[in-house]
Amino acid sequence: MKGDIQITELDYIWLCNLINSARDKQSAELKNIEVLGSEIRRAKKVDSKEITSEFVTMNSLIEVTDLDKEIKMIIKLVYPEDADFKKGFISILSPLGSALLGYKAEDIISFEVPKGIKEIRINKIIYQPEVNGEYTV
Repeated sequence: MKGDIQITELDYIWLCNLINSARDKQSAELKNIEVLGSEIRRAKKVDSKEITSEFVTMNSLIEVTDLDKEIKMIIKLVYPEDADFKKGFISILSPLGSALLGYKAEDIISFEVPKGIKEIRINKIIYQPEVNGEYTV
């Protein structure tokens, strides 16, 4: 899905720095970095205090459904150093992570995985930091 997405200005700044740092290191996640870069460039930037609660921001806790398997999951979108798949902490530099950012509840997103294209529905945003007055990383 290539619908309209929104990200906070603060997330935009932090993610641009992350992308530049990862590029400098010639990370194995280079393709994911390019996808993320493309997504944040096209996103509408919104002040952290003004983004509405239905949008996925960094450190959001999200309920999603894998549409291929009809499996619900609860995941948290995190920075790479906090990623832990067993806990459901998904890195922004993963295909799923970069696909989620900026979309809203009820959106269906598509992203590329080694076996093809995967579709995930964002059921709901369980927790979004900005709604709770948390504006830092």
